[in-house]
Amino acid sequence: MTAEIFIQSVLDGLLLSLCCLGLLGRERGKLDALLPLLLSCVCLVARQGLGYSRADLAFAVLPVDTIILFLFLFLAVLLLNSVWFRRAEGHAFFGTVAAFALYLLLRELCLVALYLSDVEEVAWYLYVSRILSLLLWLALWAVGALRWLRGRLAEGDVPVRILVGNTAILLLLVLSVFRFDLSSMFRWLPVTAGVLVLLALGDGAAVLIEQRRIQSQRRARLLEQYLPLVEELIEQVRARQHEFNNRMMAVSAALAAASDLEEARTSVASLLQNAKLDGVDRELLKCDSKVICGMLFGKVKQAELKHIRLDISIAGTFLHRALPEADWAEVIGVLTDNAVEASSSGDVLYAKAVEENGGLLFTVSNPHPALSNLEFVQMFRRGWSTKAADGHGYGLFNVRSAAERCGGKIIARNEVIEGKPYITVGVLIS
Repeated sequence: MTAEIFIQSVLDGLLLSLCCLGLLGRERGKLDALLPLLLSCVCLVARQGLGYSRADLAFAVLPVDTIILFLFLFLAVLLLNSVWFRRAEGHAFFGTVAAFALYLLLRELCLVALYLSDVEEVAWYLYVSRILSLLLWLALWAVGALRWLRGRLAEGDVPVRILVGNTAILLLLVLSVFRFDLSSMFRWLPVTAGVLVLLALGDGAAVLIEQRRIQSQRRARLLEQYLPLVEELIEQVRARQHEFNNRMMAVSAALAAASDLEEARTSVASLLQNAKLDGVDRELLKCDSKVICGMLFGKVKQAELKHIRLDISIAGTFLHRALPEADWAEVIGVLTDNAVEASSSGDVLYAKAVEENGGLLFTVSNPHPALSNLEFVQMFRRGWSTKAADGHGYGLFNVRSAAERCGGKIIARNEVIEGKPYITVGVLIS
């Protein structure tokens, strides 16, 4: 074993360990520093295997130069990840696949960049490209791309799993077709680029189809959950309409039986008392989404059980926005639930949906002492909660994530309503 092989194996192990830590998360605190050492040893062992070539450039991408040795490397890393990160089997597997997809993508991008820059020195491909890969990983970590991808993998996001799986398979296929020979890869670079474009288009189509399927399933579940509440609201309105019709008949009879104008005025005033549609019901009937209408009606009933009044005003449409209907339901549910939980018996809450700047602004206001800008920012961080129990603190973080995904904005401000301090939290979605 030469010093060159040792250095290359250490750099490969470092990048592979960073990919695993970035996509699976830190697990053992200070002991995580041992993971690069362990993976460097795995890369070094794999490098000693028998392959097609003894040329250094055959190992410019991976510490192996055959598919058989790659399978050994993959299984070794998968076993180490399963033990090290103590994740569920599915998450450990797809996390390892994603780590290799990221590793291959970074390595091949850097090598192609050097080739397009007309670099001829072999040392650049063996050492500088590895250092550039590490710097590119740091850039992805700095912008939060790896944390986002780690969150999607942890949640079992099917489109993301499809994406990382296809990426890993195709990048490995490119290497195997050219027998890990960089010169052949570069010679057929247009073909390789075309394959990558097809991969991007195929992955995009697969992700789009899967997202539509997931949204359809979520909407079906929400309809099943909230349509009974919509039917209850309709029955409630029909009952009041029937009561109103009966009162109109009584008014007609009272007018016919009255002996003078004053008696008629008194009789009509008595009969028409409270003969009007409830304001909340009237606003809910304006809602263009049955799912959201049913949800809000349910939240009104939940608030009433705590002797809290939820006042609703709807002057805009929820459908045909950048935010899907199912995500709207999640956002509205989190905002109203938080407001109800933070309120006391006798409080009045305000939920408003209004058109603003070409988008829909939905806000919920509840009584609360004024907060500073820093406190508002902390509210939307992952894990922030006023509750001591574990598992809380993700509601407002999910609201922020949903708004950011569709280019929306978070709204958070202090207000004074009828002489009382309120905080208002919401989203603006185009």
